[in-house]
Amino acid sequence: MEDPKSPVKVVKPSRSSGGKALSSKPQWESNKKSPGRSKDAVPRVKEEIQGGPSAGRTRTSSPQELGKGKARRLTGRTNSGERGKGKPQPSEGRQQSQENKTPVRHSGPVKDGGAALLEIPTPDNTITTTTAKDSITGVEAGRQRGEVTAEVVEIGNLTSDQQLGLKQAEERLQRDYIHRLLKPSPEYPNFQYLCKLCSVHVENIQGAHKHIKEKRHKKNIMEKQEENELRALPAPSPAQLRALDSVVLEVAETHGISEEDFALRQAVVLQMEGNIRKQLTACSLRLYGSCLTRFAFKTSDVNIDVSYPSTVISLLFPVEFAEVESDFHAKVPVVFCRDVASGLMCKVSAGNDVACLTTNHLAALARLEPRLVPLVLAFRHWANLCHIDCQAEGGIPSYSLSLMVIFFLQQRAKPILPVYLGHWTRLTLKQPVSASLGQLWLELLRFYTLEFALEEHIISIRLKELLPRELKNWPRRRLAVEDPFALKRNVARSLNSQMVFEYIQERFRTAYKYFACPQSRNGANASRGLLRKKPRRSRTARSRSLDRKKSGEEDADSSDDEDERDMEEEESLRAGFTELLLSDAGMDSRSESVSQEPSAAESPSALNGLLMDSEEDEEEDKDQEMEKQHSIAPEDMHYIFDRMIFTGGKPPTVVCSICKRDGHLKDDCPEDFKKVELKPLPPMTEHFREILDGLCMLCYRELSPSLIEQQKREQILGSLERFIRKEYNDKAQLCLFGSSKNGFGFRDSDLDICMTLEGHDTAEKLNCKEIIEGLAKVLKKHTGLRNILPITTAKVPIVKFEHRQSGLEGDISLYNTLAQHNTRMLATYAAIDPRVQYLGYTMKVFAKRCDIGDASRGSLSSYAYILMVLYFLQQRQPPVIPVLQEIFDGNTVPQRMVDGWNAFFFNDLNELRRLPELHQNKETVGELWLGLLRFYTEEFDFKEYVISIRQRKRLTTFEKQWTSKCIAIEDPFDLNHNLGAGVSRKMTNFIMKAFINGRKLFGTPFYPHPGTEAVRGGQGGGQGAQRKTLLSVW
Repeated sequence: MEDPKSPVKVVKPSRSSGGKALSSKPQWESNKKSPGRSKDAVPRVKEEIQGGPSAGRTRTSSPQELGKGKARRLTGRTNSGERGKGKPQPSEGRQQSQENKTPVRHSGPVKDGGAALLEIPTPDNTITTTTAKDSITGVEAGRQRGEVTAEVVEIGNLTSDQQLGLKQAEERLQRDYIHRLLKPSPEYPNFQYLCKLCSVHVENIQGAHKHIKEKRHKKNIMEKQEENELRALPAPSPAQLRALDSVVLEVAETHGISEEDFALRQAVVLQMEGNIRKQLTACSLRLYGSCLTRFAFKTSDVNIDVSYPSTVISLLFPVEFAEVESDFHAKVPVVFCRDVASGLMCKVSAGNDVACLTTNHLAALARLEPRLVPLVLAFRHWANLCHIDCQAEGGIPSYSLSLMVIFFLQQRAKPILPVYLGHWTRLTLKQPVSASLGQLWLELLRFYTLEFALEEHIISIRLKELLPRELKNWPRRRLAVEDPFALKRNVARSLNSQMVFEYIQERFRTAYKYFACPQSRNGANASRGLLRKKPRRSRTARSRSLDRKKSGEEDADSSDDEDERDMEEEESLRAGFTELLLSDAGMDSRSESVSQEPSAAESPSALNGLLMDSEEDEEEDKDQEMEKQHSIAPEDMHYIFDRMIFTGGKPPTVVCSICKRDGHLKDDCPEDFKKVELKPLPPMTEHFREILDGLCMLCYRELSPSLIEQQKREQILGSLERFIRKEYNDKAQLCLFGSSKNGFGFRDSDLDICMTLEGHDTAEKLNCKEIIEGLAKVLKKHTGLRNILPITTAKVPIVKFEHRQSGLEGDISLYNTLAQHNTRMLATYAAIDPRVQYLGYTMKVFAKRCDIGDASRGSLSSYAYILMVLYFLQQRQPPVIPVLQEIFDGNTVPQRMVDGWNAFFFNDLNELRRLPELHQNKETVGELWLGLLRFYTEEFDFKEYVISIRQRKRLTTFEKQWTSKCIAIEDPFDLNHNLGAGVSRKMTNFIMKAFINGRKLFGTPFYPHPGTEAVRGGQGGGQGAQRKTLLSVW
């Protein structure tokens, strides 16, 4: 077994957190023997070994010991020097046993009242002398004391008994997959061992035995034991394979569609196509999905795709089709309807080209290999019984199961299916591979249970070579299935819970156990003995338990029984460790020299924290299992697909994809902002309205740049332009855009600068990356700038800089001309009515205070919030501002093409101010601010509509095909740009909860306590103080 490459944990004994202060001395010096602590060590040890007063019980901890802290864990990673060194090479075995596997031996006879000393070799070839009690009860001491009393003595020659003792101790640790590191890790040089099962560094033998008792290690070793049992299962007999053939074919015939079923589904598609073509003759329908591949169940939907999108979906006639329902908010909008004649449920989409390509490919493979269809149907039926194919509940989609079967048939030692989508190679499948259906079914389960590393590789049917996960940024510890025609899509991405993933792995193991063992018609089977067994206690522990029961002692409850078992395991562990460490000096005949103990291969694993079964019982179980296997006659071999057999009645854990908690789905998530109850707001009072008005105006007055600050920005721009013309290109022209010019900038807003070159209307014939890099080199010579950083990999390459004198940051981009038109349109909106600017600044302050205004962190940009303000003012009744892109003369929209988009808007302010409809809304800015919060929390449906300031008519997400986005905000010029595309569902909840809390805060009249106006407001009282008080509460 190779050393793990994943991050590892470190088990390190904790220091005392009691009265003793932590020592800064080196470990070997601070661990010197304390004379007063080992006085009664040997008598207590003898009592425990010989069954004295304290035998069979754990030592009662003192109050000081009970207060000690638990062992610390430090995360780390194994270095390259450790990899591949878990097992010694043949040439190194002898050297390792002599140099590294040094024993722990008793130093001599024990006198009355004295302390038995043990010499424990350390990595630096010194010998650490400890008391016998400290070493014997190392597991308990590591937990309670957190320290070992020891002193360092000079190196001496190690005897053969010492070497044998440590070798036997480490061999027993290796049964628990804990190995000595031949080369210590640079990060943890004092740690001598590594648990390869848990990827955990362990400091010493005591720490190793403590780690063995941890729940995580117990769980991992149980799974490893089960894996070893599964690998040891015998090959199936011919009668067993015939029974498997029969059950797989039976499942396929019972649940799969027949030729008649397929013809019926084709007839439904033709009938629907005829209805649509009565009005749209150019339209056509195509069948896709499991019906086309023949992987469908009899109850599966009929997947139909319209070759010409969206408008035809509403033409389904209710006469021929019933139960018509639409789901336009799915990633691929669909309409569900039921065919009245056949009763089949149809699922109609438009433009689902990728799904059609994948379906055609799978259908071609199904025609090539007749064994594929029954295998997929059996696999899908098994997944359905285990309830892991429900995508809405955190399972995986059904067609990912088809991809998994095809991938197995491609990766088989003797491939059944070729790989068509990879590099062109000569087809080698000239003759079909002879393998029965039952054999392939058993190999399929074994492949995903024992052979294929689900956490390391991606299931991809387009490549013969295994695809590592490092090539894609997909989470580990999850199922990864690649769509052959959408390479960035993980088909199994709906499986977002580790608990569900472990549940699927457990179902694979259970299914393989069941089908790999002979089963009979009368219900008797040979797999029951191979089901996961709880670890048995040691013989001593079991006898003690029996003695207690005979004496009338009964367990109070299950938890007490479990605690008792843990104590017995600890006693057994400590007793075995005592026998290992103590030599024959001073001991009775029951604790002889270590060298006289049975070898590691012969002795039962008494020190193994979990595998404590006696060899006799194991042999009896194996004999009984073999007898059961031979007792089933070939004609009685029989298998069934049964939910209880596969799951044991255990359903998968339901995990929410929003909050990652179990017990509910995302539609029922309590953290969903739609579940928040909006309480009615009290009526707005005149006094509080004035406070809100002043608050909005305060945001504008304190944050908007003055005329002098705006002139300074223009001066910086002019100075930069003169420098660039002189040092780089004399045809360069610079222009400010963004918040510096759109009327909504703060005093510390960045300088957004666009650079163009005379003689070039666009950047088509320019090397933007080279220009940006050259510009950055030139700007580094400018003494007034610092922190020059070119970013050429962004969608719009820029050069970032900082102006020394003003401290303003800025960036220069090339030919960002559409953004300049956008800036001028926003500035026009801001100049129409002063309330526009007041609300814009208030919204930006609100987003900044609530930490929801940073697009680089998954939220919305300040530009998006300004568009939200403008959209609200356009939709207000009566409107506060018009739609500038809808004001024009004539019947057609004027064209002002910039970068392929129409950048027209009406910009005559004098004409705009004369529009009669602009003077109808008399609301104050405070009323509008509260109205904005109520609009986006009470009225506007983010799931149904798009925030678009280019038209007054509501724009639906279905029209834009943005149905899968939580927030849709359309750029007024670049109509393909959704400013909310990068906002996750979780961030959407965070943003909307901020709006809900804002509605509550600004909708409830708030007055400061009498006498606090001057203190909290910083003024002499009055409404100004109250406004600042409200701002501080915000």
